[in-house]
Amino acid sequence: MNGWSPFLDLPGTGAIVDGADAVRRQVRLNVKYGADQIKIVATGGILSVGDAIGAPQMTDEELTAAVSEATRLGRPVMAHAHAGAGLLAAVRAGVASIDHGSLVSDTAIAEMKARGTFLVPTLIILEEIVRDGEAKGVPAYARAKATAIAAERRVRLRAAYRAGVRFALGTDATSDIHGRNGEEFRYMVEILGATPMEAITIGTRNGATLLGVEQDLGTVAVGKLADLVAVAGNPLEDITRLQRTALVMKGGTVVKGPAR
Repeated sequence: MNGWSPFLDLPGTGAIVDGADAVRRQVRLNVKYGADQIKIVATGGILSVGDAIGAPQMTDEELTAAVSEATRLGRPVMAHAHAGAGLLAAVRAGVASIDHGSLVSDTAIAEMKARGTFLVPTLIILEEIVRDGEAKGVPAYARAKATAIAAERRVRLRAAYRAGVRFALGTDATSDIHGRNGEEFRYMVEILGATPMEAITIGTRNGATLLGVEQDLGTVAVGKLADLVAVAGNPLEDITRLQRTALVMKGGTVVKGPAR
């Protein structure tokens, strides 16, 4: 959160923690009040003020404390991380996923593959900041950060995919992106080099596996929840068809489209 007085206590904006004990306490508080997973900020970001995208935000001890305490309480940890030592340290601490991973290094790629760490590249958000950021009111400093890494980001993420790192789909749904997750599939094909079927798998089975709900979701099988979408035509021929759902079923109930 940027631009607010530090004297304001804004709910839902996360917590600043200093030291391993404070990290453990915050994890316990989050779990007590209903968190299904823990998110940590391992590096600087695009939208945050005054930090480089690869600047580590937590010590190795703090990262380890977050993962160990969350694991003890049965919660996975996702790490916001774009690049550098902070990303690598989060992987080595045992996070379930790296979210963004924009400039993931060869070393980090090897570690992620060996550990089974997921990469959630949130492709749509940075693409739109570069292309439409000014029109959408994204601050100039954030547009500059995004533009500076845009080309290399495509190279590094494709390298991670080709190396066999496991990917899952997410959009970092800020601005007007919420509900447009179907557009992420196109970027999976275009940027990562995934086939349409691989992109669909990234957005269904892989996502369920990462979240630990693969017993109920992620594939179409007897006994699983009937959470389904249908589109007109074959998305293997045109992946953008997944952006235009003709029917949505939640738990066996049609919530969009003809009830029959």
